Amino acid sequence: GVGGGGAAFGGGMGDGGFFGGGGPGRFDHQYQAFPVACTGKEDLEKGNKIILPQSALDHLARLNISYPMLFEVSNPGAARRTHCGVQEFSAEEGMCYLPYWMMCNLLLQEGDLVKITNTSLPKGTFVKLQPVSSEFLDIHNPRAVLENSLRNFATLTVGDCIVIDYNSRKYEIEIVECKPAKAISIIEADVNVDFAPPKDYKEPERQTAPSGSNFASKEEAEEIEPEPVEEKGPKLFGGAGQRVDGKALKTPQASPSLGPTPSPSVEEEEKKLDLKMPWRKRLRKGVKRVDAPYGFNMGHMSAQKGAAPLPKPVEDLWGGSSNVLQ
Repeated sequence: GVGGGGAAFGGGMGDGGFFGGGGPGRFDHQYQAFPVACTGKEDLEKGNKIILPQSALDHLARLNISYPMLFEVSNPGAARRTHCGVQEFSAEEGMCYLPYWMMCNLLLQEGDLVKITNTSLPKGTFVKLQPVSSEFLDIHNPRAVLENSLRNFATLTVGDCIVIDYNSRKYEIEIVECKPAKAISIIEADVNVDFAPPKDYKEPERQTAPSGSNFASKEEAEEIEPEPVEEKGPKLFGGAGQRVDGKALKTPQASPSLGPTPSPSVEEEEKKLDLKMPWRKRLRKGVKRVDAPYGFNMGHMSAQKGAAPLPKPVEDLWGGSSNVLQ
């Protein structure tokens, strides 16, 4: 989760919310808006905390409004509003300094009037963010960068487009969803963060090669393998020996007298495939186990009671007519 901490003020809302022991009060003032860069505090661009005049602190103190102080910020000339915290009370009288990205969201120009009203927001439990550009995904560990950047924020409001400054580049991130309300406080809150795909993100299309293309011709060329060329001339002992019990003969891999080892026969390849993929010749009613499991009654080779039964002879072993041993 993300735990945001107020830079100037700490502490929670308490049971009484923003209104202390006195009766409910209202802080509602208009100021001229200017970017925080005018004060030389460019670091405030990384969050959403504003600078108010000293008179604002005096008024808030008289209203017994406790920390952290949160505000609704709106443009009286447009239907735009957001929420923020306060960094300090050092602005000139009648002026309010805001991060420039907040002024852009509120459609404010330098010197325009901005309305500041105190408010109470629930502690956030969930926020869903959406990068505007997929370039944000190119940075190393974008999730960690976002969660770390959110520590500079006091509030999050659905519809806002915040700006993350990373490696001298600015990335716009839109607030898509907040819980339990559309505007939440993230000061000393444990917030679960989810991410939506960037707005300009497109699923990679599967490449389908048209017929007659180079890609298809390469595949066809790979499928058509040259037939093995048979060696001409007589072969001594060309036939293969067979055992009486039907098991395969163990032949040496190479012999100096026979020359180089011939390429494996089709039958040998089939047997190798059967060993690797026993399901190729699966029986309809399951796989017959010819050998008993290892250690079965520790007497599976003897005829004692409980030993594994002998394997049944395989029917139709040779296929065709019977062979006469001479």
